[in-house]
Amino acid sequence: MNATKDKPRNMTDIAEMLGITAQSVSLALRNSPLISQELRDQVQAIAAKTDFKARNYRRRRSGGGNSGKVMVLYEAANVGDPVAQQIMNSVMKRLAEQKMIFETCSCEELYDNPALIEGFAGVIYHYCFRPWFASILEGIAQVAIMHEEIDIGPWDSFKPNETLAGKLAANYLVEQGFKKALLIWEARMAYRPESHPRLEGVRRRLAEANVEFAQLSYSNDLDEPQAFPAALRETLEHFGNRAGIFAFNDQVAYKVCHTLDFAGLQRRPKELEVISCDNTYLLNELHPPLPAVDLHIAEIASRAVDGLLWRLSNPEASYQDVLIKPELILPKKK
Repeated sequence: MNATKDKPRNMTDIAEMLGITAQSVSLALRNSPLISQELRDQVQAIAAKTDFKARNYRRRRSGGGNSGKVMVLYEAANVGDPVAQQIMNSVMKRLAEQKMIFETCSCEELYDNPALIEGFAGVIYHYCFRPWFASILEGIAQVAIMHEEIDIGPWDSFKPNETLAGKLAANYLVEQGFKKALLIWEARMAYRPESHPRLEGVRRRLAEANVEFAQLSYSNDLDEPQAFPAALRETLEHFGNRAGIFAFNDQVAYKVCHTLDFAGLQRRPKELEVISCDNTYLLNELHPPLPAVDLHIAEIASRAVDGLLWRLSNPEASYQDVLIKPELILPKKK
């Protein structure tokens, strides 16, 4: 495009002129400190010279009603996550029931081309928001599902009562008579594990019951595939192979149970047990079956859609954090 003759149609055109991403243009036009002052000056100079103005989403979305298109934002890396799948399916089902027009978009696509947000009245996403999206989505109705970075916002948040979920899991281990317990999580899945409310709920209840517990985190590092099995065996040996294990979610529980199987350690009630949060198809593949804290993911996702519709009709209302009560599910006795 010839910058001296043609007026840029969107942020992508300006990005091509400077050899940068549309995301950088978006940040520059909003004078974001996330990029250098020099780049901000370059982008703003072109915008001023060509009389280019980014669309004002806040003004464009004035008015109520259920009109307008909704973006369902997701992270490509999570497409294989059973909980993410359940959220996406429930969100799209509820949007269809509400006769809302919607499109899906990956975080990666939106990052590379912020202009994709043009024409959307609202956005709904699940544990995939990143700080640099704040300027892209400024002024757009937003709802977050199971998100931890509540200090970024503003958005309406729908999630399980994580503290209660942890407490329910710990209560089960206490009632089973365990005096030693092990908390396990995967590093990428537990945001800020030192203060994550799900883990804190477990820690507090175990401490109240004077249960000795250890904590073990792991990453899916292909360079050290035996690191986690070795650490798990060592910890359990220290506990005499008698312990209650809290697995942060279904994926962690699946890994833990198979690791125990490979180590020749059989799960037995009140001797060596695993309890998980989430209640997805992964747990159905484990034998013997596990007790689990059902976070009611489908209900959370469905109510989040209703919350987005409410936000579209009430743009000036205060933001809300909605917590859904989890439930302990015990295996059916044969």
